[in-house]
Amino acid sequence: MALRSTTTATTNPGVDLERIRKDQAKPRRARLRIMIAGDPDRPIRTISLPRRLPLIVSLIVGTLAIATIVLACGSWKLSDALSHVQRRMFAMARAADSVALGGSETGRDGPAAGTRLAAPGPAGALRPPTGEIGRFVIQLANTGEELEVKVNLATGEVEAEGYKRLRHLMRCQRTTAETPIDPRLIDLLYRISQRTGQKIVLVSGFRAPMFSLATLSYHTRGMAADIRIPGMTPLMVRDLAMSMGVRGIGYYPVSGFVHVDVRDQLTTWIDYGQNRQDGEGAEHGPEHGEQVEHEADDGNL
Repeated sequence: MALRSTTTATTNPGVDLERIRKDQAKPRRARLRIMIAGDPDRPIRTISLPRRLPLIVSLIVGTLAIATIVLACGSWKLSDALSHVQRRMFAMARAADSVALGGSETGRDGPAAGTRLAAPGPAGALRPPTGEIGRFVIQLANTGEELEVKVNLATGEVEAEGYKRLRHLMRCQRTTAETPIDPRLIDLLYRISQRTGQKIVLVSGFRAPMFSLATLSYHTRGMAADIRIPGMTPLMVRDLAMSMGVRGIGYYPVSGFVHVDVRDQLTTWIDYGQNRQDGEGAEHGPEHGEQVEHEADDGNL
């Protein structure tokens, strides 16, 4: 008898109706809905979105904004550090210039090595070496800058002002940093120009050490140049350099230039890669090439 009464209470419609009313009385958050009215013959489409979607989007946008600020600050600090390194490199280059081109110093026991002796004349003025002057034109491929270089054939020296301009022309294309140019390289470029009767088109000269993948690269020491000769193929330039006894020769038929340097060990190579020139941001050297031939492996490029 007790069981029957319990079942009746459980299935009482009044109790279910009261529960339904309580559920309907509870406050509910309406979901975000997007209603799309298209064809009038079709019912309106409704897309329901989670209520937390705006919060999630706001968090993502805020995170991206914070990341952008952090990256901007990091980039500013990196740019400042790079500028500091460039200033130090410029200072080092100026110091090297002052040693190479500046006035002489006198030691305790007399004139120092390399001192220029004063010739007879008013106020002991220095007389530059006399001799036949050789000229050649060098053009920077990236900017089109041209410079006529005058070489004293008796001494192999370039006039001071012309040397400064040449060093600037052969600067690093990424940092604009400069370095003293090896006199043997200047003489080599002059002889190539004389043999061809053409100007030298410079693809890459000095390369800052921070942007060189090679250890002790000849480009970082002012001892190498990547060149083109108007009217001549890279193969013709390579063969000409070989006939002149150039010690370091890299042949780049695809990139369209020839690497020459004044190393001591004979080293030649061929590189069929693309965009090897410094202006394209790629390192080059014997380790990238094929048919590498050398007398001794000195680890330099």
